Amino acid sequence: MSWKDILAIVAEAEADEPAIALGEALAKQCDKCHLAAAFLTPLPDEPLAYEPTVVAGVWAELLGRARADADAERTRVEARLARSGQAVDLRNAEALSRDLGRVAAVHARYADVAVMTRPAEGAGQELREEIIEGVLFHSGRPALIAPPGWKGPTIGKRVVIAWDASREATRALSEADDILEFAEAVTVMTVDAKPKMFGHGDQPGANIAAHLTRRGLPAEVRNVDSMGRSASLAILDEAKALNADLIVMGGYAHSRLRELVFGGATRELLRATTIPLLMAH
Repeated sequence: MSWKDILAIVAEAEADEPAIALGEALAKQCDKCHLAAAFLTPLPDEPLAYEPTVVAGVWAELLGRARADADAERTRVEARLARSGQAVDLRNAEALSRDLGRVAAVHARYADVAVMTRPAEGAGQELREEIIEGVLFHSGRPALIAPPGWKGPTIGKRVVIAWDASREATRALSEADDILEFAEAVTVMTVDAKPKMFGHGDQPGANIAAHLTRRGLPAEVRNVDSMGRSASLAILDEAKALNADLIVMGGYAHSRLRELVFGGATRELLRATTIPLLMAH
């Protein structure tokens, strides 16, 4: 595997255990891999008030509280990494919550892949999604998302390629080259695909499967009928049936605003996946 520099992006020891575990699993699958963790501290925005002196005092108190909480959490992350059984480089970064995605992207640029935990419903979900989007849109690196509860121990043996013949899907597949070399089964999956000159061609999925086969990969095509399901849920259901341990998917084929307003396969799968998800944009 030519991935040699793996970065886990974390904010909490317990919530981000899946990302840490997935980073460790990747590092064990390659020769002489470097594993690092970037610990992110979200800082509160400046409060609004009429009196500047009041603002300064309140904000200083809020910043102090956020940093104290982060110090305690960082100690727990350090203790977890110490049990890793391999050397892990811990880096620290803090920023206002609205800027944390771009800060994460800067750290991700200096690694081959950024590993993060899938956002769970509840407090912090929106911020975690913004961090993932920041990495996807601004780092130029792939994002590997670990679902809650993921324990491995391996990844990339049975891979599903979510294929819609788009630029984004092609980009994600290219980024998956490094992990596909471990694959024992690769399924090119389309959903409700139709033959199209500027897309799938005469036989949806056939051309990209042939390309993978020429590269020595055990690729086959599965054209799925959504049967009323969304594309993302159809992909997830079929991937589970195949006992897949990785889904490869392009991220945000539409603008983020359109995805936000109308939803989209990327956002829905990101929120629902129980299988590690490799995305690129």
